[in-house]
Amino acid sequence: MANYSTTDDPFASASNPTMPSRAFYGELETDAYYCALVKGEGKVPYNPDIHRSRNTAVIVRIQPLAEQNISGNVQREMIAESSEYIDIVWSSLKELGITNLREASGKWIRAEQVPSGRKYTDRNTGETREATTFRFTALYDGEEACRAAYYADTGREPEIPSIEQAPLPTRAEVASSEELAKAIPFIKAFAKQKNYDLEATKKMCATQVMISRAIDVESPEFAAIVAEAATEAK
Repeated sequence: MANYSTTDDPFASASNPTMPSRAFYGELETDAYYCALVKGEGKVPYNPDIHRSRNTAVIVRIQPLAEQNISGNVQREMIAESSEYIDIVWSSLKELGITNLREASGKWIRAEQVPSGRKYTDRNTGETREATTFRFTALYDGEEACRAAYYADTGREPEIPSIEQAPLPTRAEVASSEELAKAIPFIKAFAKQKNYDLEATKKMCATQVMISRAIDVESPEFAAIVAEAATEAK
């Protein structure tokens, strides 16, 4: 819950309103194509035989981290030859070290939703509204770094899914895995060292990357492999 001072003046706040920013953490995708601006149609693909002037259409799309609980992606379309793109979008990307828009695709980023300076009329209400765009504020070295920044910035803690929420694969589904096939002999060897004690075998196997990557030591499939090793030893 926000901590507001008792001396805050709502009239002062109403006299100096600011639009709250919204941040997105996720993977960036960009696209661009030449277009013409046609009255009544908006942006259409540029055809030099028809159109007298050419512009550059830019699409900036963000696929937010699943933790943000945002359905689908969020995107903005704009003209590159505009203050929105030059002064906000492209300027912020350049500050992060991006030198070509094509390079930005596939990057993991943090972006704030900010006013673009452009206004539009809401088709449903007829009201004049201020459009928003993206200002990029951070560039991350991969998805996990982006996710770590999200949790650090928001103060949230990662949710650990329960077995019911994320059911483990059945043995039939993982039996064909090459990694599992290679790991099984090692699991059985460690089981033998631990006299086929399941819990002791789990602890030993959990420290072996080759095994933990191939199978969850807490899964029924792992227990079945240990039990199978014990049966074979009799």
